[in-house]
Amino acid sequence: MNNTSISKAPSVTRRHFLKTATATGATVAAAAAVGVDRVFAAGSDVLRVGLIGCGARGVGAAMNCVLSSPGVEIVALGDVFADRVEEARKRLLDDTQDKEWSCSVPWRHSKSVKVTPDTCFSGFDAYKKVIASGVDMVILAGPPHFRPEHLRAAVDAGKHVFMEKPVAVDPVGIRSIIASSETARQKRLGIVAGTQRRHQNSYTELMKRIRDGAIGEILAGEAYWNGGCVRHYGCYHPRQPGWSDMEYMLRNWYFFVWLSGDHIVEQHVHNLDVVNWAIGSPPV
Repeated sequence: MNNTSISKAPSVTRRHFLKTATATGATVAAAAAVGVDRVFAAGSDVLRVGLIGCGARGVGAAMNCVLSSPGVEIVALGDVFADRVEEARKRLLDDTQDKEWSCSVPWRHSKSVKVTPDTCFSGFDAYKKVIASGVDMVILAGPPHFRPEHLRAAVDAGKHVFMEKPVAVDPVGIRSIIASSETARQKRLGIVAGTQRRHQNSYTELMKRIRDGAIGEILAGEAYWNGGCVRHYGCYHPRQPGWSDMEYMLRNWYFFVWLSGDHIVEQHVHNLDVVNWAIGSPPV
């Protein structure tokens, strides 16, 4: 529901990214499209990227970004928890991984990771420090509750953004996202959200056929997502001695509605996006 309410705002950016990048995946599109305009305009062949949110999806997105085109470097890491930052740094510097951490190919690109101790940040203000570290673009992959605040800070600082879905968990957050998107448009900044079906060849071809009338007029649609227990996906972390209630919730954000938005918002958003895309409008 909230995802479709903002689908019109970034449409021009999506079309630009799709035209510029041939690979699938929102992170790939973001790196390729943003890199052309920003990097060459600055007279540099390097796109400096900072990662905010150092969980599995964040590390995977950073890998995807590096793999998107030559000249992309990960230069800063930030997370609420220092151990997550350190684990992400080790993963990104480990060239022995085969198809791990959401990276679809073996990872052999540690040379593109230019993170130093001075560009590893932890705490609730880590996102501010990553943004201020001299990056051209940031990847926002922390808990969705914080996405609007992180996006606003990045846009205000003049940074291009890839942000994971969902972009917000409530109407207040959505209104903030819309406002930041308008500011980004005025500043000629690129924003891409992680609704990756928009960049997946099989889906784009399907939508082309639908638009060409292959199945006639679509009057209604339903979407389903059947999966196993999310506790089996490595999302759940048993409470440890010394953890506060806040730390327990943040480390298990997927299971708390105020942080994730719930399963429909956090996961099923992909399928809702496909239905809205096929029909050509949000539900009524």
